[in-house]
Amino acid sequence: MALVILSALFGAALYLFFKAFERLGISLLPAIVVNYLTAFGFGLAYSQPWAVGDISLLWLPSALQGGLFILLFWLIGIASQRVGISPTTVASKMSLAFTVLITVLIFREAPSVLAWTGIALAVLGVSFSSWGGSLQGAKGWWYLPVIFVASTFSDVLLNAAQRTRVTPLTEAVFPTLIFGFAALFGVCWLLFRKDRSALREPRTWIGGALLGGVNYGSIYFLVLALSKSGLPASSVFSLLNVGVILIGTAAAMVLFKERLRPVQWIGLACSIASLSLLLSSMP
Repeated sequence: MALVILSALFGAALYLFFKAFERLGISLLPAIVVNYLTAFGFGLAYSQPWAVGDISLLWLPSALQGGLFILLFWLIGIASQRVGISPTTVASKMSLAFTVLITVLIFREAPSVLAWTGIALAVLGVSFSSWGGSLQGAKGWWYLPVIFVASTFSDVLLNAAQRTRVTPLTEAVFPTLIFGFAALFGVCWLLFRKDRSALREPRTWIGGALLGGVNYGSIYFLVLALSKSGLPASSVFSLLNVGVILIGTAAAMVLFKERLRPVQWIGLACSIASLSLLLSSMP
């Protein structure tokens, strides 16, 4: 359970960083590229891929996941600015429903009635907690379904790779390879963009480096939670998404003086009930 909490803490911090970037005028894609270079550096220092033997099974899922990561980070940042933070959060977090459903179908997990109820409440909690009303920029509406689909595919791919290709020796290597591919794709992408000039600004490197440390922690603890927590993946993803909402909301209220609508308080109540049910259903 501690691993899930740690992953949720780091995951919530990512959204706070994006909001801070907007307020500080930090260019999004260059900072994201610096973030993945930093996360890759953390991974190399900790995991040492060259010292764990054969990692050939990890190349393909790592490349796919790395491409999804750089795309998702950029889409979430852009959609937050053009469509609004609340609907963007809905799109990214509502992938929970399909992630859990696909995980149960593919890997034949059998959650208890309490667990199913908790998962359902988690979906409601995520939806209500993130609800922000009407879209603020109709011309950017298409970002939302893309974020939804990409988030679902990313979670399912991560879980499938952890189950079928990751071994105890390569648990720490897998996130490192993902970040390496994300950094590689990001650098190639940035070469063709005018905002690469933001790399000359110290704030881009400072913000990106801080984000990279948090990003590495979120994925590293998620991979560990999937393999070592003893919880089924459906419960891990439910607890994680609800935890991000609860922690992120509390932090936003304290740091950015945000206030919740009544429907969002209902969402938080659903989230707390979901956590209670999921914890009660654990062996």
